[in-house]
Amino acid sequence: MKNQTKKTLSNTSISVFLFVAAGLSLGCITAFILRNGLYSYIFHLYRTLLTQLQSLEVDRQDFFLLAFRRTIKYFLLLCFFSFTNIWKYYYRFFSLYIGFQHGLLLAFCLQLNGLWGIVGYLCFLLPQALLIIPAFLMCIDHCEYIHNELHNITISRHKLILCEFPFFFLSALLLILGCVLEACGNPGLLRLYFR
Repeated sequence: MKNQTKKTLSNTSISVFLFVAAGLSLGCITAFILRNGLYSYIFHLYRTLLTQLQSLEVDRQDFFLLAFRRTIKYFLLLCFFSFTNIWKYYYRFFSLYIGFQHGLLLAFCLQLNGLWGIVGYLCFLLPQALLIIPAFLMCIDHCEYIHNELHNITISRHKLILCEFPFFFLSALLLILGCVLEACGNPGLLRLYFR
């Protein structure tokens, strides 16, 4: 009798992590290659902002709305594309794009502060990433399930959507809570890091 190990991550989640890692690497390499032309103005702007960060008042409502618009846009696009024939390409491109953005940010933090920049990069992500990453993984897994089951003649599209609705609702709720954490916790964490 074979000893079976319990599978913890779906193939889709593994694929997401691989594409995010590839995007992260591409972003870091691109930032390193273009560091002189790309970052010269940004470095100046960033240093100016850092000197003023302690005295700036952050409007948490505006910060929340900005994070909410960005996050919900990604969520709705994932849901929409799960009903199309290009779903598998879209979620991989989405993962690559997110990884690339984070690669640019990580390289920027490293170039600005050396190895201490890794802590700065984590400060940009926390605490919201603790909810947003699992929410997006859950969303992508269930979008994958919907995409695969759309051509199944034994289940109607309405019944399929109804069965999957609680998972999408939970994903959306986690994303909204992540946006709240970003608006309330992230500015304080960044102030603490850059003090």
